[in-house]
Amino acid sequence: MTCDVEEETHLLTLEEAYHVLRLLVAVAQEGGLASDEADLLAREIAARIPSEN
Repeated sequence: MTCDVEEETHLLTLEEAYHVLRLLVAVAQEGGLASDEADLLAREIAARIPSEN
């Protein structure tokens, strides 16, 4: 089965990924309802991008 529709894959720039990571870390540190999920997502993103330093 082939698909004739081309899908565009939009990726984040490295700068955008760092921004999202910082936001998720801040949410995780707040300790609210979304903190566990934010922490998990932050760890996943951090594992896939180079260190900022």
